[in-house]
Amino acid sequence: MQVSLDVTRRDIAWFNISKLLRLKSNLQVFTIVLVGVSFFAWLGASRDGGEVDWFLVAVSSFGGAIVGFALIFLFSLAFVLLGSTTRSGVLGTHTYTIEDAGLREQTEANDTLNYWPAIQKIEMARTAIVVQINAWLFHVLPRRAFDSERQYDAFYNALRARIESSTD
Repeated sequence: MQVSLDVTRRDIAWFNISKLLRLKSNLQVFTIVLVGVSFFAWLGASRDGGEVDWFLVAVSSFGGAIVGFALIFLFSLAFVLLGSTTRSGVLGTHTYTIEDAGLREQTEANDTLNYWPAIQKIEMARTAIVVQINAWLFHVLPRRAFDSERQYDAFYNALRARIESSTD
């Protein structure tokens, strides 16, 4: 079973935005930023201030953490989008083939076989099948890559069956 698709910068941006608050690593970064901002806000807070001052420190810390996290995310996304090229194998035509040994991805730049036991997770989102290889590597197969709903469902079910049988 095989599907080919053209990966664009729009696909990469959509995926990163859709996973913004769902990935454990993003929540860890937010927590680190929150602790850092809170520490510096606490250092600058008046020691003789009342409850209102401490409430303002807490609110400003949380707000600062949200702004800091958003800036980190936007910088990272810009870095990824600017660094993504067809030559590197990130953009352009990707062909995914379900093989006995694993899921094969072929691009202009690479030919990679991800063995079934190495695949951490698969999910069917509203707009794509998402195959998670590790914490930072995902294969995203948009619904638009398939000729029909039936083909989309069949590909997902074949992936799921292979992954489940490899964990037995």
